[in-house]
Amino acid sequence: MIQELREYSNSIFFKLLMGVIAVTFVLSFGVGSFFGDRKEVVAKVNDQEILLKEYREAYQNRLRSFQQQFGENAEKFAEQLNLRQQVFNQLIDRHLLLTEAAELNLLATDLELQDFIRQQPFFQKNGQFDYDTYETVLSQNRIVRHEYEGSMRADLLLSKKQQLLGAGLVINNHEVEQAYRRDFEKIEVEYLYFDPQIFIDKTTVNDADLREYHQDNLQEFQTLNQFRMEYFTLSADHFKDSVKVREREVRRYYKKNTDNYVTPPEIKARHILFKLPPDASEEKQREKREQLRELLVQIKAGSSFEELAKAHSEDGTATEGGDLGWFKPGEMVPAFESAAFALAAGEVSDIVKSPFGLHLIKVDELKEKITKSLDDAHEEITEILAESRAQKRLEEELGRLAGLAGESFTAEAQKLNREVLSSKWFDKSEVIPGLGSASELVAELLRRKPGEMGVWKRNPILGHVIYRLSETKKPTTRPFEDAKEDVETAVRLEKAKSLALEAAKTTLMQVQGGAAMESLAENQGLKMQTLEFTANTRFLPNMGDNTEFRKVGLHLNQNQRFGLSLNENRADLIHFKKRTLDAEEAAEQKDKVRAQLHQTLQKALLSKELKRLRDSASIEIINPVFRTPGA
Repeated sequence: MIQELREYSNSIFFKLLMGVIAVTFVLSFGVGSFFGDRKEVVAKVNDQEILLKEYREAYQNRLRSFQQQFGENAEKFAEQLNLRQQVFNQLIDRHLLLTEAAELNLLATDLELQDFIRQQPFFQKNGQFDYDTYETVLSQNRIVRHEYEGSMRADLLLSKKQQLLGAGLVINNHEVEQAYRRDFEKIEVEYLYFDPQIFIDKTTVNDADLREYHQDNLQEFQTLNQFRMEYFTLSADHFKDSVKVREREVRRYYKKNTDNYVTPPEIKARHILFKLPPDASEEKQREKREQLRELLVQIKAGSSFEELAKAHSEDGTATEGGDLGWFKPGEMVPAFESAAFALAAGEVSDIVKSPFGLHLIKVDELKEKITKSLDDAHEEITEILAESRAQKRLEEELGRLAGLAGESFTAEAQKLNREVLSSKWFDKSEVIPGLGSASELVAELLRRKPGEMGVWKRNPILGHVIYRLSETKKPTTRPFEDAKEDVETAVRLEKAKSLALEAAKTTLMQVQGGAAMESLAENQGLKMQTLEFTANTRFLPNMGDNTEFRKVGLHLNQNQRFGLSLNENRADLIHFKKRTLDAEEAAEQKDKVRAQLHQTLQKALLSKELKRLRDSASIEIINPVFRTPGA
């Protein structure tokens, strides 16, 4: 239940607001951004201005969505996907579509806007729209009412524009059937993987073979670049004892971050849920309410809430007597949360309506809000400030050291009271004692000359490495006698691959002639495996993205039951078993496929329409941050 309630924040309503249709608005605006609070125009679309404030809010909302999905990795993913530019482009698209909607005389009436807002569950109280709740929610999220209603009106206009684009789209039954089979028809096969390792013991090699292979493949037997260096490490801990934290800084930090020292209240509750779809009729709602009211009467008369939940609740917590565990404010939808936190321990609520249906809630235990005092937090804050200041000192020192010449290396180590160590010869495949893998360091050393000094930044825990490159060795070809063991391994593997391929071809002919595949596998020390996949399955267990295996398997049938897949020296003998479709789910699955095809076509039309609008529009990008190279 908790998971369902948390996922409510990812409902269709919120997702729509985060796309082109409503990229500029979501409940709970973010405060501040990497651009700050300046008032300025970032772009003009047909003389309509896109303000920095509008962009900032849109970016904050999209980033918040990423944080919900990816947690602490959100900003990294946002940067990789160039989220800033994506949001900027979506704002331009939004302005273009709104202009087009106006030219088509599309309107979002006051009545349509009212109906839309009234349907939003976070503005409802006891299942009905409540104006006071509406005002409170907007106020708490620092949202100006007319700005919110203007944004919602624009969303409705864009929704009408999209509907107009999709009007008349027809998905024929043949297209649905093809897509349905690609998505849902399962092909079950047995297969034998002819692993070359099994055939290595059957290979023979002689000295001439090995020398010839060595001569023909000299690049395989080259040494790697090798290095020796002097180094010392430096971390923030080195500076912690030398930084001072003043009492007023501790007090100021506590005042600024008071919320961090407040443990919010928690409740442990259970519930009984009767599910109701959003479009449930009044009659159905009355029926469910009456059933739930009867249970409430029984509870008040002394019946066990837990046992009634086990018998009647309609969600996954029923087997646990409706137990929801502990939760804090903000982890449930508003209606449920308001009712739950208004109860004392042991109390049972009246009937509560949420987007999931009707609930009875019982609070088992309560934990009051706890605020840690400045005295209690003093040591922790002092440590935080000391670490922050030490980290700043470290960054300053690293920046200074990175600009120095190698001659000052030893003197700098002495000045910092650090011991200079000397490494043995190493290459990128090795581990340097005390430092770990050398692969990242080698990428830096390749750019250095002997005698040069540098800084290898790692992380605050491991410490950063200040080094001076001593010597380098360029790659050389290992002589045959030195590389003989590796040459033999490579030659045997090549021959084993050939033996495996020949065995696979021979086995294919034997099973096509009627021989039992299982017996042939056993005789060769191979193991038969079973696999099930669809035409759209990309990654297969134990073999990854094997396109050839899928291609061969999909072409097999009752008349042609065997096939050989050859993919990058991998040989698999495939035996077709059956194709299956879930007849009971067919109608529902085809409806989903039809809807997906329709949505795909709508997106294609929207993309084409946006290209047309962009080609004919006057778009002036004022803020250079958003100018693409060559634009």
